[in-house]
Amino acid sequence: MAEGDAPIIVGEAPAATAPPLSPPPAPSPARAVATPRTRFARIESVLRQFGSALLTLFVISIVTFAATNVKSPTEVARNALGRETSEAQLQAYVQEHGLDEPVYVRYGTWLGDFVRGDWGVSPVTGREVREDVVPRLGKTLLLSLVSLLVALPISVLIGVFMARRGGSWKDLSLLIGTVVVAALPEFVVGIGLLMLFAVTLGWLPTDSTALSFGTSTEKVKAYILPSLTLILAMVPYIVRIARGAAREALAAPYTQAALLRGLARRTVIWDHAMRNAAVPLVNAVAINLVYLLSGVIVVENVFAFPGIGQALVQAIAQGDVLTVQAIALVMGAMFIAISLIADLLVVYFNPRLKAASA
Repeated sequence: MAEGDAPIIVGEAPAATAPPLSPPPAPSPARAVATPRTRFARIESVLRQFGSALLTLFVISIVTFAATNVKSPTEVARNALGRETSEAQLQAYVQEHGLDEPVYVRYGTWLGDFVRGDWGVSPVTGREVREDVVPRLGKTLLLSLVSLLVALPISVLIGVFMARRGGSWKDLSLLIGTVVVAALPEFVVGIGLLMLFAVTLGWLPTDSTALSFGTSTEKVKAYILPSLTLILAMVPYIVRIARGAAREALAAPYTQAALLRGLARRTVIWDHAMRNAAVPLVNAVAINLVYLLSGVIVVENVFAFPGIGQALVQAIAQGDVLTVQAIALVMGAMFIAISLIADLLVVYFNPRLKAASA
C-alpha cells in the first residue's frame, strides 16, 4: 500500500441509511365498530325516546280534553244549538252525544275515536272535523316548509359571513339589524309588509283568500306575504346561532390545522367547520319549526290565510269544541315529532353522543 493511501478494512461495507419506519396509523376515535350489542343499544335508545314522546302526547290529550270540557253539558249543548233552544232539545243533545256520562268515559271514547280517525262532526259547520282540519293543515305545513327552506340557507350564509368578519363594522351592523328585526312582533311585520307591497305598491293581494277559489298564479301570490313574514321572523334567530357556531368552529384547532395544510378556506369552512357546527343548527331549526307552528296562528289571521291557525281561532270564537280538540292534539303531535327528530339528528351529527348512546 502506497504511502498516503487510506487503509482498507476488510469485511466491512459502508453503512447505508435505512428509511425511517412510519408509525402505524392510529385508530379513529370517532369511528365505532357496529356490533349487535351497540345496534341493540341504539334501538333501545330510540324506542325509549319514542315511548317518552307517546307519554307526552297522552298528557297533552288529557290537558286538552280537560281544558275544553270546563263547561257543563247543558252549556255545551246550548252553544251548539243556539240560545233559543228548549230544555227538551238540550237534554236530547246531551244524551245523543253522551255528555251525561262520567268525564273519564267521555275522554276514553273521544281518544279512542280520535286514534281511529273519527274526529266527530262539528256542531257549527255540520261537517266532519277531519274534513275541515286536514286540508287546512296541509296549507299550513306547505307555508311553513316554504318559509323554512328559504330562511335556512339565507341565515346560514349570513351567519358564516358575519363569523368570518367577526368584530368588524359589517358584523356589528348585521348583528344590530338582526336584533331589531327579532324584536318586532309577527303582526307588526305582517302589517308593514301588507301596507308596503299590497296597499302602496299594489304588487300582491291583501289577503290569501285566493287559495280557496283563485287561479294558480293567484294561489302562488297568496303565499308570498305570509311566507315573507315568517322568513323575517326566523332569520334573525338562525343567523345568530349560525354565527356563533361558525365562529367557534373556525377557531377550533382542527380548522386551523386544515388551513395550515394548505386547504382552501372555502373547503375548510363548508367541509370541516360547518359540518361540526351542524348540531346547534339542527336545534335552531327544530325550535324554529315549533315556533312556526305556533306563530303561524298570528300570521294566518293577519292575512286571512285558510290554514290551521285561522281554523283554531274561528273554532274558539264559535265554541266548536271538537275542532279545537282536534287541532290542539294534532299540533301537539307535530311538536313532539319535531323534537324527537331533532334529538335523533343531534345524536347522528355528534360522534360523542353517538358513542355514548352505543
